Amino acid sequence: MRANHHLFEILVVCTMSILMTLVMIAASPSTYGHTFSQNENSLFLTRVAQAHSQLNLIENLVLNGTSTTTATNNNSNNNNAKSVQAHVMQTIALLNEKDPVNNFTWSQEIAEKNQRVAKDLARELNDLKISLSQDTPTTAINNKPSLSNNNSVIQDKIDKLGGLLDEAISARVNKDAVNNSTNQALVLANIGNEIFYSYGQALGFPYPKLANMVATMKLNVNSNNNNSNNNKIPAMANKVNIANESQYQNAKAYVKQAQEIVSKYLKSPASNNKNAAPDIQLQLNKVISQLKMTIDNKGSFSTVMHLIHIQLHPRLIANYKIT
Repeated sequence: MRANHHLFEILVVCTMSILMTLVMIAASPSTYGHTFSQNENSLFLTRVAQAHSQLNLIENLVLNGTSTTTATNNNSNNNNAKSVQAHVMQTIALLNEKDPVNNFTWSQEIAEKNQRVAKDLARELNDLKISLSQDTPTTAINNKPSLSNNNSVIQDKIDKLGGLLDEAISARVNKDAVNNSTNQALVLANIGNEIFYSYGQALGFPYPKLANMVATMKLNVNSNNNNSNNNKIPAMANKVNIANESQYQNAKAYVKQAQEIVSKYLKSPASNNKNAAPDIQLQLNKVISQLKMTIDNKGSFSTVMHLIHIQLHPRLIANYKIT
């Protein structure tokens, strides 16, 4: 009887553990169609890559006065001002996000390796936020802004923050891990997910609905990438309407980041992978170029979903041995 009772207790504990795991997965805002086995390095590199993208967006919006809307000048200026603040807040949020393994924020983990960099990042981001809250309305109104003294200060802040982000990588991740193709393939997979969610929210889809879309997709992640059905891109539908300008900007910026990752880090797959495609870089560039064209032209969301989840992710899985 004691043995049976002991066995029952073990079963109860195991069952509760499984249930808690399922609850945590369901509650996580980072649950995607493809949930990859992450190491801390790849996730940290992803967040820094996103932060770089956010800074580039701020630079383009404030200093170059760019906008992706087709609205009137006044509406475009208002959208720019709102988007700039959104991108600043998102940069701060990325660094304050918790590492899911150690339950520390990325800023805290940077501080463990280099306190100066962590403090400088926090201070400079706060200074940038204050400067932009005061100056964005005026700088965004100019159709052809000149680089005034104030713009020069903002440019300096953005440049300094970019340098600090690079220092944070050097402090926390060794060079071999940064250059590791599997790590960077994971970063690219993550960026693909960020493109999916950003473009979906740009079109007005709420996050839970997007999460449900990928959860119910009938994906075969082990499918052969030479399958013509998988390689066939759905026809681009009529242009969609952009409901959230800053998320649309995010999607475009992350596509650019994806191109840079392929160009810099994914020139060849893992050397021990005999099944790797010899032209994988060409294949990845082709998929991302199609993704860029679709998003730039405000094309169908189903096309974007297909390119990321049916073409990009399976190629990364097959060629770079990510799981």
